[in-house]
Parts: sequence; structure tokens; C-alpha cells
Amino acid sequence: MKEHTVAIIGGGLGGLCLANGLKKAGIRVAVYERDQSPESRPQGYRIHIDPQGSTALYQCLPPHLWDLFSSTGGDFSQGFSIVTEQLHELLNLAGRGATAGATADSIARHRSISRITLRRILLAGLEDDVKFNKRFLRYEEAAHGAIIAHFEDGTTAQADLLVAADGVNSPVRKQYLPHAEPIDTGVVAIVGTLPLTDGVMALAPYFLLDGPGMVVPGTPCSMFMAMWKRSGEAAQALRRLGIEGTLPGDEDYLLLALCGGPDFFGLDEQSDAVTGRTLKDVLRRKTAGWHTNLRKLVEMVSEEELVLNHVRTSHPPGSWRSTHITLLGDAIHSMTPFRGVGGNIALKDAALLTSHLIQAQQGQKPLLEAISEYEASMRQYAFAAVEDSLKAMKQFTGPKKYPAFSIFKTGMRVANVVPKLKRKLLPA
Repeated sequence: MKEHTVAIIGGGLGGLCLANGLKKAGIRVAVYERDQSPESRPQGYRIHIDPQGSTALYQCLPPHLWDLFSSTGGDFSQGFSIVTEQLHELLNLAGRGATAGATADSIARHRSISRITLRRILLAGLEDDVKFNKRFLRYEEAAHGAIIAHFEDGTTAQADLLVAADGVNSPVRKQYLPHAEPIDTGVVAIVGTLPLTDGVMALAPYFLLDGPGMVVPGTPCSMFMAMWKRSGEAAQALRRLGIEGTLPGDEDYLLLALCGGPDFFGLDEQSDAVTGRTLKDVLRRKTAGWHTNLRKLVEMVSEEELVLNHVRTSHPPGSWRSTHITLLGDAIHSMTPFRGVGGNIALKDAALLTSHLIQAQQGQKPLLEAISEYEASMRQYAFAAVEDSLKAMKQFTGPKKYPAFSIFKTGMRVANVVPKLKRKLLPA
């Protein structure tokens, strides 16, 4: 049996899931993360774990961490609603009961969890395997195909396989596949959160109790809304990790994200240095004729809590010759957030790569063959998800042309009252 060593650049969800899977299988692995510590950088908002992501975590995590993940997620329903800016319902894909068969599976089901909490769970079994404050500079090939990674602090690490799990700005990808850089979609998102106070709950649209939703006005923009509320078992589960209370940035909240083109918002397309005051002014102007409750929620968002995100997407780079370097997640297939599956695809990558590397470790196939098979499968499902996500973005943020937009709304209203049509929409 050939023993391989794996170096993972990046300690995000995908990289840590892979590390757990490899360690569980007895494969030597080390993760090199640029952050100084787990708490040194905000980890983003809640994440919806779908059946494929949940299955991947089940396959990679040791049983006690899987149980912890399963009990720590927030309340989640598989509903998704589309409404007008006056909160008139166009389509309500209520998850409760509509997909009861899918939710009955204790493993392959939908879940909701804070990225902060999930990362802490993934780190819990890797204390000796994750090296923090390691900023990757470059790699070089050593003898027999081994890869040497160089870091800013002057240290190096050698492994039989180097895995780029270092996100959309991956320096590994820049050196390895420079033609695969993500491109700007021309869409930006103004994102803010509100603590789930009684006042916010009173103003929040009713459909958010059943899952996230999209507000679709007649102008070229849309607003995504979602409610994050921790489950009752979460605090007890976190105590099992030695964490008392709520992690900073991990409180219950309502998320608002207004998406559209910089020209529509009146913003400099290239500027990242936009103040919170400017973003708040854009939100006020673009929601001026919307439902009173939505305008009140916009007013309640603190300027300090508003951020501007430029939405980027990868394009299919074609196949490449497999080597002792490979990639997963946003490092190779960054996608827009409009399908909400990017994190799940990264977890799927991790589980798939784990299974192929186990086969190589057991002598069932050569290492390069295992990597090649992983990459061929990954390119197929991941870039299909990239394209689907890009299509959804264009539908929700592109020009609303008449009469096409009126027909679109009428079609959703019809599907909303015809169960057979609604069932056909549920998988999407």
C-alpha cells in the first residue's frame, strides 16, 4: 500500500471537509491557512446545506463531529418564495410537507447552519493538522512529482499532492491555471443584516418563516431575504466544543441583499471603497416605492453593517493534464450566489476527492489516475452548477422587459395555484 501525503492550501469549508475525510481514512494531511487564528476573520453568513453537501459531510466527518453538526444547525424549511415589491405573492414553494419524503432522510436532507459554527466543527478534529498564519506564495515541482509549497514566512512544505482550496482569489490557481481566473458578472450586491428583535420579526414578511425568498420588482434588480435562527439544541452542541454562549457574528439575524448593476445603482463599477452611507442611500432610493414594511426594514439596517460585493463567476476552462496539483471549490468553479449551492459543491468536491485518494492509497489505482478521474467528474457537475447559477442571476437582475415580465409573473401565479406545475418547480 502506497502512503501519500496531502497538503491543502486554504482552511475554508471545502478544505477542512477534505482534511477530515483524509484523516478519517488514515491519509497524512496538513492544512495551511492564511488566517492567524479561527477567530481572526468573519466567516460570512449562514449557509444552506443541501442533501449533497450533507452527504459529503457525513462521509468525511468522524461520527462524533457528524452528530455535532447534525444537532447544531438552525431551523430550516425547504420553502422558497418569490414576491413583488408590494409583497404580492407570485410563487410559494413551501417546504413543509411538500417535500416530506426528502426531509425524512436523516443524512441526505436540507439543513441550515452558521458558517462560523460549521468551521469550528470542522476544525475540532484537526487541531494538530491545521497550520495558521501560512500565506502561500508559490509552488515548485520536486523529484518524483512531489510538490513543494513556499510560504511568506520563508517556510516550505512538501507533499505528494497539493490541493488548492484557497477560494476565489486562489494564488495556487493563478500559478497553475492562469487562464481560469473568475470574471466579473457586472452585478453587485448590497448586503446587510438586522438582529432578529421583536420589531424586526413584526415587519419581516411571513414567508421568511418557511424559508428564504426573492423580492422581484419591475426594475433591473432583486432583493434576496433570509432569516437565520439558531435551533434550540445549538447552544448545548457548542458547549461540547468548549464554546459558551454565541460566537461573535453568529447571532440570529435577518439578511437583506439588493442585487443589480452598478450603473442602475449609480455606483462606480470599479470602486470597492464605497461608504456605508452611500450604500444606505442607494437602498433608500431603489426601494422608495416598495411595501412599507420593506422600506422600514431598510431604514433599520445600520450603515456600518452594509457591504458591497462584486459578483464574479468562473467560466469552463476546458480539461487540463492532471498532475500532483488539483483544486476544489471556489478555487476552480466560483459561482454566483443565486442558486445558493457553491458551498455544497465544494463539500461534494471534498468527498469525491477523498474517495478517489482512498482508492489510490489502497493501491487500487495510481495517484495521477485518481486525480484525473476526480477532475473529470468535478468539471462536469460543478460547471453545470456554475452555468445554472449564472442563468438565475440574469433572470433576477436583468432588465424586466414588457410584456415578457408580465407573462413571467402570470406564469408564476398560475404555477402557484396548480399543484402539478408547482411540483415540477420544486427541484429548482
